[in-house]
Amino acid sequence: MFDSDSANTPPPAQSLANFSTSKAELEAIYAIVRAINAHSSQQEVIDVLAKELRPFIHFDSLFISLLRDNALEVSASSRPDHGFNTVAREERPDERLWEVIDQRVLWSEDLWGHDKTRVQAFINVPLCVGTRAVGVLHLDYFSPRQWTEAELSLARLIGELIGGAVESTELLRQRDERERAHAESVALLRAIQEATSEGICLVSEKGELLSYNRRFADLWQLDDKTENFHRENGTVMSYVLEQLADPDEFLLKIAALWEQPSALAQDEITLRDGRVFERYSAPAIAPATDGSLSRQIGRVWTFSDITDRKRTEYQLAHQAFYDVVTGLPNRVLFGERLNGALKNLVRSRRSISVLFLDLDRFKVINDSLGHETGDRLLVQVATRLRDSLRPGDIAARFGGDEFVVLLEDITAIEDAVHVAERIAAALNSPFLLAGHTVSVTASIGIVICSDPHELPDDILRKADVAMYRAKNEGKARHQIFSDSLSKAAMEELQLELDLTVALKRGEIEVYYQPLVDLTNNRVEAFEALMRWHHPTRGSVQPEDFVPVAEELGLIVPIGEWVLREACQQAKHWSEQAGIPIQMHVNLSVRQFELTNMPAQLSRILREIDISPAQLLVEITESALMHDAKSTTRQLEELKQLGIGISVDDFGTGYSSLAYLEMFPLDLLKIDRAFVARMERSETLVRAVTSLGQALGMEIAAEGIESRAQLDSIRSLGVRWAQGFLFSEPLPAKEAGNWLQKSVDRMLL
Repeated sequence: MFDSDSANTPPPAQSLANFSTSKAELEAIYAIVRAINAHSSQQEVIDVLAKELRPFIHFDSLFISLLRDNALEVSASSRPDHGFNTVAREERPDERLWEVIDQRVLWSEDLWGHDKTRVQAFINVPLCVGTRAVGVLHLDYFSPRQWTEAELSLARLIGELIGGAVESTELLRQRDERERAHAESVALLRAIQEATSEGICLVSEKGELLSYNRRFADLWQLDDKTENFHRENGTVMSYVLEQLADPDEFLLKIAALWEQPSALAQDEITLRDGRVFERYSAPAIAPATDGSLSRQIGRVWTFSDITDRKRTEYQLAHQAFYDVVTGLPNRVLFGERLNGALKNLVRSRRSISVLFLDLDRFKVINDSLGHETGDRLLVQVATRLRDSLRPGDIAARFGGDEFVVLLEDITAIEDAVHVAERIAAALNSPFLLAGHTVSVTASIGIVICSDPHELPDDILRKADVAMYRAKNEGKARHQIFSDSLSKAAMEELQLELDLTVALKRGEIEVYYQPLVDLTNNRVEAFEALMRWHHPTRGSVQPEDFVPVAEELGLIVPIGEWVLREACQQAKHWSEQAGIPIQMHVNLSVRQFELTNMPAQLSRILREIDISPAQLLVEITESALMHDAKSTTRQLEELKQLGIGISVDDFGTGYSSLAYLEMFPLDLLKIDRAFVARMERSETLVRAVTSLGQALGMEIAAEGIESRAQLDSIRSLGVRWAQGFLFSEPLPAKEAGNWLQKSVDRMLL
């Protein structure tokens, strides 16, 4: 049944006044009130209720359910089996239990005859706080019975007493939960602060250091002893400021930010010990009690040690603008400086000058002594180069052995020439490299510019052209750019372009000059010589285009083509003449560098099907000495194949007799220059001939143009003779005809 009048239940004091009870009942109520006022837990209150009420209300169990999030949740019970733990309104919307909550009415019922539940009678009492129900007091009886009015009145009174206690307990519980959550948040925040790699501190508006984490102490080198001392004396901030390279700037930053409470700040600071910190600042706002934002209590500062990052950034920037080997500016930085110098010419009546340097013979040193030694040489050259410049001038390395110098405030070309001469003089002194004494010279191109609108690339190109002219004129000198040099450079460029297509167009032809065997006066060998029939320039000599082909790498396809043509011709003439004709073919040092010559020659001989003995390769002295170790290895392989090897133009290069024993040579060719002045060179030729023969080599002389020269070399024991006295170089068809005629008769 429901007691609808209980909606207007008077407060507890009034109810007690109207409640007729015995002394024992009053003592029980007093015990309950005392337990409630003692702020006991709800379970303790339940235990007191179960003890004190049982003599006056006959029940078997009681429990309290509280209203939380629109659901009744059991919070304390006198027994574990209390029917439910939680019941939500949406799950049981028709349950009369909700009328106890919504209408604040007592509900009692006799369930006699209901076999589905152990409870046979119950009372549900609303726990009220004023006009609001906060829960239900449940009293259950396990046997059928009728509740008396006295029991219902006492139950209603107890419900009113407990309602206020429940509210107080709930408020205390919520407060405890907030405090616990706050403590957990503070602990979590502290743990995060201690775990972060950033130093964090809170600074008051007076500039005082209020708090900081462990990382902050580590960054600012606050060990325990130092930290305790400064904490006690309030001088932690002063200790921090002492470490800054600019402490005043730091304080000014703090002051400026207080004038902008919501401002964020991020920048970098440098310490006296060279470390660099990134700092970030944000306002620290204290919330008011109602949760709204209130006054600013300080600023949070975070510090990150970015020293390593800054060092890496510097290294990357340095590598972007400076040469790794020498430390000089590179092409990029030099280009920026040159652009700036050109802009300055607008306001200046003076000029600028660019010097382009290329070290002579650097490749020989680098290949023979090794790249590490070569790098050491470049470093020493860079040092001497810097020392030779005027204040404000800049030297850069463009790569390899190329250096460039920018001179500003030039009044005359003589100023640039004087600097070039100082550089040349500085390089004249020998360099000591890994136990080797090395001498280096430089070819220097000079260009002067007074036009601010001239393009940097054009200036560099002109200096480069002048440098190459200095190198072509003998090296170890300087050359001033002129328009005539520019014209010559354009012609050289056009020559390079034409050479790239010359082979495809059939402009290159092999000529053949016979070698006469002086032991029988017959022709048994030819030297293959290249000729370029240029469509506009006419016949271009090998000395004019072979260096270009070597520089461009075109010597590889051209050289292979010449080898095939010469071997094909040797096979054809051998079959025609009925005797083995040997072909002499010149090889470039670049062919040895860029290809595997033994493998290439072996393949050509196999494909054409001629004997290796019918091929002899001629190599100059400079080619032999360019990379002696590698050259020796490849020559040994050629020797094993059965290919003959000759040193060409002996006496014009290193002029060293010692290397003759170093290489596996078959033939020694005396240069035409010695033959031309035979009357003065006879002693030298005789010595060379004797040495070559002693080493098991045959001797050949080229450039024979007269009978007297022929008689002289014959008397010295030279076996092979070559020159215009017999025949000039001829195209293949004419050389074949000449050979056929010579077979039928002895030449001499």
